[in-house]
Amino acid sequence: MIRTASYIGVVWVVACACAPGNEYEIRIDASALEDPASKAVAYGYKPSEDDYGELASVELRNGRATLSGVVDYVRIVQIDVLPAEDIYPLGRAEFVLEPGLTTVRFLADANEVEGGKYTQLAFDSWRGDPDYRAADEENRARFDAMAAMSEEEREASRVEWSERTIESKREALEHSLIQSRILREIYTTHEDPAMRFVALSADRGWIAKWDLEEDSKAGRSKGFLEQIGFYESLQQELPGNPVVANAAERIRDSYERYLTASSIAIGTAIRDFGAVSLDGEPFRLTNVLDDNEYVLVEFWASWCGPCRAEIPHMKEAYEKYRGQGFEIVSVSLDEEHEDWQEALIEEQIPWIDVGDQEAFESESAKLYGVMGIPANYLARGGSGEIVGTHLRQRKLDEKLAELYGE
Repeated sequence: MIRTASYIGVVWVVACACAPGNEYEIRIDASALEDPASKAVAYGYKPSEDDYGELASVELRNGRATLSGVVDYVRIVQIDVLPAEDIYPLGRAEFVLEPGLTTVRFLADANEVEGGKYTQLAFDSWRGDPDYRAADEENRARFDAMAAMSEEEREASRVEWSERTIESKREALEHSLIQSRILREIYTTHEDPAMRFVALSADRGWIAKWDLEEDSKAGRSKGFLEQIGFYESLQQELPGNPVVANAAERIRDSYERYLTASSIAIGTAIRDFGAVSLDGEPFRLTNVLDDNEYVLVEFWASWCGPCRAEIPHMKEAYEKYRGQGFEIVSVSLDEEHEDWQEALIEEQIPWIDVGDQEAFESESAKLYGVMGIPANYLARGGSGEIVGTHLRQRKLDEKLAELYGE
C-alpha cells in the first residue's frame, strides 16, 4: 500500500506498450476529508491528442465514486478531489493507470493507494523502505517548520541552505537520494523494458544526486544527459508507443529549457518578445523598455495560486514606483482566453498584461526557459540589462529601494 503526504506538485507521465482492451476500475474514497469533496478528476497524458489533460471525471456521493474504462497505454496519472465550485484540490494522489482494480483513499494529511504491479513497483518499492521512511519523516518536519515561518525567516533559511556544505545538503536530501537509488536499480537491471520505463519515469529524486556536485550546473547537465539516454534507449525498445515518445520529448525539452534559463542571469540582456493584449493589441517588450527606467517581466497564469498570491504585493510596489519610471509586464501562460479574462477582471491588474494562449509553448516562455511559475526578471530601461531575477515579496521591495536610492 502506498501512503503519501498530500503535497500538490507536478506529475511526470509514464507508459508502457500495452494491448488495448484492458479494463481498469478506480475506487475513490474521500469521505475522511474534513472539507467535503464533490468531484474527482483524473489527469494524465492523452495519446490521441498528444497532450496532457483531463482523462475522466466523476461526481462524488458521500465522498465516494468509481471511475472505469479501458487502458490504452499504462501511464502514471493523478486524481484530484475538488470542493464544489473551486479549482484548488483538497487532495491529490498519483498512481499508474493499469488494468485491474486501484483503490485511492484520501485522508486528512495523506493518501493511500492500492494498485497493480506497476503502481507497486513505481511507488512501494521505495516508500516501503525503512531508511526512506525515516529520512522522509525528517524532511516532512523541515517542510512543516518552514511552512510556519514568516517570509523573513524563510528567506534567511534559503540563505542558510545556500551556504551549507555538500554533506549537510546531502543529509537533507537523503529521502530523495534513497528513492532514486532504489528506482535506478530497477530501471537499469529489470528485464522487462515496460517495468524499466515505469521505474525511470517515477524517479523524482535523480536531480538531487547531481545538484550535490561541486559544480551543480555542470552536474545537473550531466544528469539530464544521462536521463535522456535512458529514455531514448527505451524508446527504441518500445517503438510506436506514443507515451514513451512523449516522455522522451519532454525530458529533452526540459533540458533545453534548463540550458536557456541558466544562461539568463544578472548582467545579461533581457530577451525581447512579442505577444498581444487581451483585446488583441500587438506588443513588443523593447517598446516598454525604451519608455521606462525599470521593467519587471512577470510570468503567471490564472490557475497558478502562488502567482495570484503575489499580485497584491506587486500592486503596492507598482503604485509606489510607477511615477518614477517603473513598469510591470505580466505574461499570461493561460491556454483559454476566457480563463485569462476572468482572472484579469478578478485581480484588477493595473499594469501591462499580454499573452498568446500558447501556455508553456509560447515564444516568451521558450525564450526564458520557463518551466515553472511564478517567475520574473527585472531589467533596466533602454539597455535591457537584467538587474534582478525571481524577486518575490520583500526581495522585490529591497531591490527597487536600492535602485531608486531609498
